[in-house]
Amino acid sequence: MDPVERFEALLAQGKDNALLRFGLGMHYLKAGEPARAAEHLRAAVAHDPAYSAAWKLLGKALAEAGDRA
Repeated sequence: MDPVERFEALLAQGKDNALLRFGLGMHYLKAGEPARAAEHLRAAVAHDPAYSAAWKLLGKALAEAGDRA
C-alpha cells in the first residue's frame, strides 16, 4: 500500500488532522495532481492556521494548478 492509500484509509476512518492532510497534499502534488493537493492543503490550514509549511505548499499547489490569484 502506497502512502496515499494509507493516508486516504486513515481519513476514511475519521482520523482527520492537519498533519494527515499535509501528507496527502504533499503526495498528491508529487504525483502531479495539484488541484487535489490543494484540497487537502486547504483542509490542513483549516485545522491549523499557523501551519506555515502547509501554507507554503498550498501556494505551490495552487500555482501549479493555474490558480495564480
